[in-house]
Amino acid sequence: MCETCIEIEETRASEAVGSRRLFLLLGLTALIGCAKQTVYSPTPSPPWPAQPPSRPPVNQGATAIPGPQVPASPQWGQHVIARSAWARGQPMPLRMNRMSPIRHITVHHDGMDPFFETDQSSVSAHLEGIRQLHRRKGWGDIGYHFAVDPAGRVWECRSLGWQGAHVKDHNPGNIGIVVLGNFEQPPSDAQLAGVRQHVTMLMRVYNVPKSRVHTHQEWQGAKTVCPGAHLQHSLEQIRVTGGFG
Repeated sequence: MCETCIEIEETRASEAVGSRRLFLLLGLTALIGCAKQTVYSPTPSPPWPAQPPSRPPVNQGATAIPGPQVPASPQWGQHVIARSAWARGQPMPLRMNRMSPIRHITVHHDGMDPFFETDQSSVSAHLEGIRQLHRRKGWGDIGYHFAVDPAGRVWECRSLGWQGAHVKDHNPGNIGIVVLGNFEQPPSDAQLAGVRQHVTMLMRVYNVPKSRVHTHQEWQGAKTVCPGAHLQHSLEQIRVTGGFG
């Protein structure tokens, strides 16, 4: 190859190397320039605090839905024999209604066979028989709130927290008292004294006037022969002589 040709080739090679160096230098400069112009913001903080607040208890401040609990009866003391002393089964609250404010007192007889027993075991068995009869009717418990036995003792029956089942269409706010026996024959003096004393006590506790003390047959629309001719007459005499209140 001639010397002139060699010089031309060396010149071209030198220029090519120079071009490559210039291209690399420009590319690096461009990268440096981008790095200087790009501004990266810090990673944003999470939307929750570093220490989340303690979680309040479940249902805090919520109103509890009451279950079908049996309300407590007043503490009558020795004046009244407790339901637990005779009843062999528990009430069924789902078959009863809550008692509304007390405004009336109604006296009944059980209307079954004459009953003269005074020992507590016989009275307990008699009351349990009435309770089972009422339960077979689909009621939640015995229908009366109190019973008075031939010895004049007062027995707790259905809790006063529950409406009774003793006068058709007139049970709200109405205390039911059953005098044990069938009073197409006369009641005993002890039984009448027990009725008078207990009715008077209930009138005072619940502010029930004498005009709202009834017998079953005195309710319009629910009249029956209850509480029997003799007990009806005796209660009318107690009213006249001021025995109630």
